[in-house]
Amino acid sequence: MQLVALFRDLAIVLKAAPLVELGRLRHGPGPLLRSLRTRGQRGRLRSDQERARLAKIIRIVDACFPGGGNCYRRALLEISVDPTAAATPLRLGLRTGGGPRSGHAWLGPASDTGGVRYDAEFSL
Repeated sequence: MQLVALFRDLAIVLKAAPLVELGRLRHGPGPLLRSLRTRGQRGRLRSDQERARLAKIIRIVDACFPGGGNCYRRALLEISVDPTAAATPLRLGLRTGGGPRSGHAWLGPASDTGGVRYDAEFSL
């Protein structure tokens, strides 16, 4: 049964990935989040263990994109396929100066930054 669930979640993430990536590249967070949250709310509710497995699948799929993994893409993917994530605030943290790796996106409490401090934080 676990193997069936694994492949089911993999298929769900692979189906959502092109939609999320296209939206990430073409739209701002506000309109994109509204549509992805609507999509995610239709997903199947999962236990904490199932959500952890889903997060691992999302990390693997995300790492396969050109340029490697992207925290914003991972958060958007999770929002688009999981009703619990769809109801969770998306946090964006930015550091002064910009440039590569100068920001971070995550789901959940503002304190979930791994100890990293940001000059500006937004919750959507």
